[in-house]
This record gives sequence, structure tokens and C-alpha cells, in this order.
Amino acid sequence: MLISSHTVSVDEKGRVSIPARFREYLYSKFGDQLVLLDMDGCIFAYPLEEWRRRFSDKFSQLPTHRDDVRRYVRSMYGRATECVLDRQGRLLLPLRLRDSAQIGKDAVIIGLENKFEIWSSENWKKELSETSVVIEEEGKETFIELEF
Repeated sequence: MLISSHTVSVDEKGRVSIPARFREYLYSKFGDQLVLLDMDGCIFAYPLEEWRRRFSDKFSQLPTHRDDVRRYVRSMYGRATECVLDRQGRLLLPLRLRDSAQIGKDAVIIGLENKFEIWSSENWKKELSETSVVIEEEGKETFIELEF
């Protein structure tokens, strides 16, 4: 399972080294193919199999006669990029995605079970500072402020 966070450097070619535990999990469960997508101010990284399960398989069942569905599917596929972990366990982040996520020389990789996100260090700190949770339990909401 992909959990935890790791600060990594981005080299001059735009590559990041994926943490060893993440690589081992990805190779053993999914292989080396990933799909990257810019969303929510970061880069989502899905193993290809997970992308297909979460998106491709579901997209094929959507009513494509609807304009909003076609626009959504276009947006998701148009922003996505296929990539492969290289032999050293590095991932090339395309410039378009780095720019969209404002990733410079440092990044933070966040494991989220079967996918991970890549954030600029600054945006990750901001995201953490703005994090709070609302839990609804038996009809009443509870607000929880998380401190990091």
C-alpha cells in the first residue's frame, strides 16, 4: 500500500526518484506504467491498471450523447499523460504538468493507497495548513481541525 510522504528533488530534466517502498509496491502489484494527471494543484499518479479501473472502464459506460459527459471525458484524457518508471525508479514529470502544479526543484510525494500525488513543497505546506475535516455522524456534523 502507498502511504506516507516523502520530500524529493526534481532534477534538471524534470525527473523525481520514487521512494523505494513505493517502487517495490508498484512493481509487485502494477508494474512500471503510470498515468499522470494534473488536478487539485498537484499531479495525480495512477498505476495504469488503477487508471483503467477508476476511469477508463467507467468512461466507456457514460452516456456520450451528453455534451457535459463528452467535455468531462475530453478534459480527463486531454490532461492525462502515460509514463514509465525508468530503471533507476525515476519518473519524468512533463513540463506542462510541473507548471500546472507549480513544481520547481523540490516536491513532496504523498501515498494514497493505490495512487500517489506529487506536490510542490510550498503547495503541500499550504494544503496542510488549510486541512480540516467535517464528519457527519447520525445527522449532526462535527468539525475537526487537524494540526500538523
